[in-house]
Amino acid sequence: MLWKRLSSSVLPVILLLSGCQEQSFKADLVSPEAEVRVRAIEFLGSQRDRDAIPRLSEALRDSVVEVRAKAAWALGMLQAKGSVIEVCALLGDSEPRVRQSASRALMQMEEPDALPALREALGGEPDEWVRKDLEEAIAHLGQFEGESDLGEASFR
Repeated sequence: MLWKRLSSSVLPVILLLSGCQEQSFKADLVSPEAEVRVRAIEFLGSQRDRDAIPRLSEALRDSVVEVRAKAAWALGMLQAKGSVIEVCALLGDSEPRVRQSASRALMQMEEPDALPALREALGGEPDEWVRKDLEEAIAHLGQFEGESDLGEASFR
């Protein structure tokens, strides 16, 4: 009986606070402190918050390496196929960490339209670890080449 009363009064508060927390993290995406922006991106990506996709896409253009890398990671976690072009642009980033995160994010998005950009990036990639991730992404996405989301949806 006590549990029933507690759960009916506590649960709405917990749900309200978690919603507030998400709003707080979305606001943190524009913090002047890079560590705060990174933490917000990690939270929103791990929570699969699709409402954050536009702001995460903006973070791909951040001046801080780790922010760009985490934004690519988060968009991959969200399988944000609408961000493929923007993430593909990171394959030309000057920082290997960002290029690596972009290649892994594109693999997670499972969008074969990224294959030409991945193949082009592989041709000029100087970093061995990034090359390995590019090769893995190309191999993974190759299995989807010629498919469309429309055809895939008919099997669900």
